Amino acid sequence: MRNASSAPRVIDVDASIDASPVGRHLLLIGVLCSLVALLDGFDTLAITYAAPQIAQAWKLPKEAFGPIFAAHYAGAALGAGLFGLLADRIGRRPAILAATATFGLFALATPLSEGVVALLIVRGLTGLGLGGALSNVIALVSEYAPARVRATMVSVMYAAFPLGGVIGGPLSAHVLAQHGWQAVFVIGGLAPLALLAALWFLLPESVRFLAARQAPADLIAAQLRRVDRSRDFGNHDRYVLAAAAPQSHGALRQILSGDHLRSSLMLGAASFVTQMVIVYIITWMPTLLLASGLDLSQAIWTSATFSLGGIVGSLLLARIIDRVDAPWPLTTAFAASGFAIAAVGLGPSERIVLLAAVAQAGGLIVGAQVNLSAYCATVYPTEIRSTGLGWIIGLGRIGAICGALLGTAFVALDLTLPWQYGISGLAALCTALLVHMARRKRGRAVAISVSADAR
Repeated sequence: MRNASSAPRVIDVDASIDASPVGRHLLLIGVLCSLVALLDGFDTLAITYAAPQIAQAWKLPKEAFGPIFAAHYAGAALGAGLFGLLADRIGRRPAILAATATFGLFALATPLSEGVVALLIVRGLTGLGLGGALSNVIALVSEYAPARVRATMVSVMYAAFPLGGVIGGPLSAHVLAQHGWQAVFVIGGLAPLALLAALWFLLPESVRFLAARQAPADLIAAQLRRVDRSRDFGNHDRYVLAAAAPQSHGALRQILSGDHLRSSLMLGAASFVTQMVIVYIITWMPTLLLASGLDLSQAIWTSATFSLGGIVGSLLLARIIDRVDAPWPLTTAFAASGFAIAAVGLGPSERIVLLAAVAQAGGLIVGAQVNLSAYCATVYPTEIRSTGLGWIIGLGRIGAICGALLGTAFVALDLTLPWQYGISGLAALCTALLVHMARRKRGRAVAISVSADAR
């Protein structure tokens, strides 16, 4: 221990985090944020699971749910931006708490809806919280994880989002059969509200955010001691980031100007296209596979293979990116996904071959999309990171709205399965070019920029 009378030291928070071990504190943050992402994924797909039963109970045509689905994704897009701005002003922790409470409360209110308009409004407000929660848990994990494992940590956490959808399928099927559609949303509302209590007591504020806002030294020191118990962080030391942090005011203007403009435009476009393709595939694959000759059970399980492949692909790709510390594995995965998606459209006659093709397509496109979020977290400095991620994820949510409508357009044009998946594959191929065109510093600057503000 240092003597209390020793002169205060200047401690680089970024370097301290990058040198820290993967300890209990980091794992706790990862688990808490993963649970938020898991419930985010469940609540995102809950309305799609419940829609057929709601339509039957309310005597609605299926097309009546188009505006409801669109309202959900529109709310999520708006929430990603609004809660991102909120987090850059008051902190990641309060933004995550507020967003989780928002989607929990409005999910719980969904069974109280009496008509299409009320359901549309409540699902839009639920989406507001869902979009805000996801962007901020990504930011928090990226700001606590050492650079050497950052992509892996963010991707493991983010993989919980599609896992929530995978788990939600069979769970919702059982609940719908036993208790009705209202019970799906009761579970979707109570679970995040129960998690909120754990978040309140256990989730810390981002230590990088505290340093960027020049919080009291004892608060920063306390968090760093939890991150790395082997080092002595004094309450009277001065804690700084790798570069002087500009003010967070005008964060949206910062990400759309100067050095960040090109990255924001290219990565935002990549997020838009990727989400459009993924949502189109997830939404329309069961219907298209039914039309191609599979029965309903086979179509559902084949579609689930896409999400399962995405989880595996995201984790494998994250390890590769962490090892090479470069974006080329991401662009390669996007390019390969284009060919894999097109191959699914050929409709192999052997089901095992079709399952393998669907799993490969999911592993590549979903894996690349998950790691795109992790990569985007390295592009922006701490004081505008949540706004930057909110921008990227928000555009992705808008792409998701278009993806849900894309199948309708394809059906109206009477396009065959190979044409539909061929066009989707071409879009995924273009995403590789967009990511490649995004500007990022190289060499030693990358190591600094991944962990701090010098970007």
